[in-house]
Amino acid sequence: MSERVFAYGSNMCSGRFRDYGVSPEGKGVPALLRDHRLLFNKRSDDGSGKANVEAAAGVDVWGVLYTIPNADLGVLESEEVGYVKRNEPVTVDDTVIEAWVLVASHPRAEPRQPYGWYKRFLVDGAREHGLPASYIDSLDTIQATDDSDRERDQKKRALKCAEGT
Repeated sequence: MSERVFAYGSNMCSGRFRDYGVSPEGKGVPALLRDHRLLFNKRSDDGSGKANVEAAAGVDVWGVLYTIPNADLGVLESEEVGYVKRNEPVTVDDTVIEAWVLVASHPRAEPRQPYGWYKRFLVDGAREHGLPASYIDSLDTIQATDDSDRERDQKKRALKCAEGT
């Protein structure tokens, strides 16, 4: 059995899944989560902002719909601490599909800036999966901050989204 997972944050970068030990069944496809907005208010131990979605009428969030083995859903949940999974409708090529969406369990009252390496996962993951150019441009305008932990920064920047890059 398999599960559908809608990734809108750093997991749009398939290299993040590979790093976790999650093996998507095939390539992810562009998908739309309607009436939600993207923000960076998920609590993080490193002090930076991590992606989250919340309901917002008339605003949509693009992301990547993956199909993963059931066993990998537990692996993903153990890596994505501070998120809970919700079953939400997402749209792929005008077809509505139910998928798991990971949402921050205790979001901050105020968003924070993501680190530059984290923003890169969003932008490169969106490019990797062919999300609309206007959406990629909007991700590219997100304000990011430098990670003061140079070792972590280098390790995260070394992670590639598309295989072979």
